[in-house]
Amino acid sequence: MLADVSHELKTPLTAMRGYLETLRMAGVELDADTRDRYLATIERETLRLDRIVQDLLDLARLENDVGALEVRLFSLRRLFEHVVQRHEREAQVRHVDLGLSVADAADQIVADPERLEQVIENLTANALRHTPAGGTIQLSARATDSSAVIQVEDSGEGIAPEHLPFLFERFYKVDAARARTSARSGLGLSIAKAIVDRHHGTIEVASAPGRTIFTVSLPQSLERVAQSLSTNL
Repeated sequence: MLADVSHELKTPLTAMRGYLETLRMAGVELDADTRDRYLATIERETLRLDRIVQDLLDLARLENDVGALEVRLFSLRRLFEHVVQRHEREAQVRHVDLGLSVADAADQIVADPERLEQVIENLTANALRHTPAGGTIQLSARATDSSAVIQVEDSGEGIAPEHLPFLFERFYKVDAARARTSARSGLGLSIAKAIVDRHHGTIEVASAPGRTIFTVSLPQSLERVAQSLSTNL
């Protein structure tokens, strides 16, 4: 993990240092557009570095059970609506149909709504990045006898089978070239898994060309709900 973290931090730091050294070089005259472009790159890499550090701290807290989950009864449909509304404009621009479907029996669940929204947000943002124009993304939820089952399905290019076992590992990159240009930390799926694990649930992925489904199952048995409410995890 230390090697992975060092590598991820080094990439934005190297870019920032290179542009700063150029800006400070004596005798080098830069036109206003070039100078603004260099400063914009430095700012972008600074934000990327901040995102990596914040996500690492978040992941460390989750994996080491630091801080209690704020578990309560809430509307899953409303949570879905928050995520859909947040990405509605981007989906329209990219001509992607973003929808939701929640079975009546799955609307009211017990979990930490803020943390669960973080999971759904990560999965939805990831689906948007990999779904082409004319594609679809569907957020859905249903109930079983003992669990709430949440799915984020997209019609993107799919994920090759050899990558599937490693998707939830820190900094794992299916497309390294694309990851280098992304403002995201590369920890979104790891954080999602850590949150689901804290809820004693499971998260799985199935994929084929034209269809990828992430499935989150959260225990909702009477015993689990009672335990969650009494201990606040």
